[in-house]
Amino acid sequence: MRIGVLGLGTVGRQVVEVLDLERELFAARLGEEIEVTRILVRDQDKPRPQSMRSRLTYEPDDILKDPDIEVVVELMGGFEPAHSYIAEAIRRGKAVVTANKEVIARSGPDLSAAGERAGADLLFEAAVAGGIPIIRSLQESLAGNRLRAIYGIVNGTTNFILSRMHEDGVSFDAALAEAKERGYAEADPSDDLDAVDAARKISILASLAFGGWVDVDAVDRIGIRSISAADVREAKHLGAVIKLVARAQATPDGLALGVSPTLISRSHPLADVSGAQNAVYVCGDPIGELLFAGPGAGGPATSSAVIGDILDAARARRVGGRSVALPLEPAPLLPLHAHQHSYYLRLRVREAAGTLAAVAEAFSRAGISLRSVHQPPSSDDEAMVSLVTHVTAREQLERAREMLRAEAAVLSEESCILAELDTDSQRR
Repeated sequence: MRIGVLGLGTVGRQVVEVLDLERELFAARLGEEIEVTRILVRDQDKPRPQSMRSRLTYEPDDILKDPDIEVVVELMGGFEPAHSYIAEAIRRGKAVVTANKEVIARSGPDLSAAGERAGADLLFEAAVAGGIPIIRSLQESLAGNRLRAIYGIVNGTTNFILSRMHEDGVSFDAALAEAKERGYAEADPSDDLDAVDAARKISILASLAFGGWVDVDAVDRIGIRSISAADVREAKHLGAVIKLVARAQATPDGLALGVSPTLISRSHPLADVSGAQNAVYVCGDPIGELLFAGPGAGGPATSSAVIGDILDAARARRVGGRSVALPLEPAPLLPLHAHQHSYYLRLRVREAAGTLAAVAEAFSRAGISLRSVHQPPSSDDEAMVSLVTHVTAREQLERAREMLRAEAAVLSEESCILAELDTDSQRR
């Protein structure tokens, strides 16, 4: 089976090296050899391994229009020209393996439908959570379950930053600098810090898990830039940690989708996912609760998932298609104002008699009960107050926040994030 690879970055190079090195092993497993015959690169002057130089090309058509190439592996990243190359490969009946979450999150249904028409597989295990086999599990092993919810730590950059802040007292800026130094963060980490990357991934997972297409632009997202050392201290006081959690929950009125920093109890399965690791927590019937965890990014993790898909594409030539089917019809979504969560708020207030009563009154008037209130000692005429609400609708929370902004005793709102202090089973 002949393969063309689009892109020879960290992942592309590792994929080619493993396919070359383990050629005999894969041939024994599949009953046929796998050969990488063409590799598309953009930079003609960049040093390349001698073993790959004879296979390099600078023309995409050398891969896309070659009738002998049966599988195209796209590892370029970005939306274009990757999207156009994937679409053309599928149109020509070639199987496509990709790690491109942006392309799948934005054009997955169209590409999936095109693949079905052309008899071409579209495989993208590496697009979500790197080496964790969550796509295959949702598509196959868990297909007999009615899923209730998916919670995921699906961005290694932000998890590394928050872990360093919580475990070692490192500042946000210092943790970000370290993430860049270790190669966990790009030079421009905006897609990670602003939850764009995680939103793409949860839209893909939700589409597979709940049987309707989720537009990535419909995912409510909040990044981690506002998380401070004070929030980390308050989380510890509450026996919790702060993680960037992507979530999709089934409700009778539609899917509740979002990505945001979330206060989660130390007893929650996601709490111990540290560093650049990823994890996906799945709740369903009859299976109950499952945690998938492991390396979510980097060359080894991503290349492992890519190679797994390549081997699946090879097997599919003998036993039929293995394409991951994405739904065309949109999933019904719960309006944002109806989302139900607990919330953590940190307020800067005047240190004066009646301040806490005024704050509590605002929540009471909005129909919200408070789970906890904490005021660390203060030595001047200002104080910090941290509150955790019981489960409430988003629109009620917004009413309370509006009243707090108008309250003279409240000087500013310093933080407002989700607070999921219980596991799914405890909530039920």
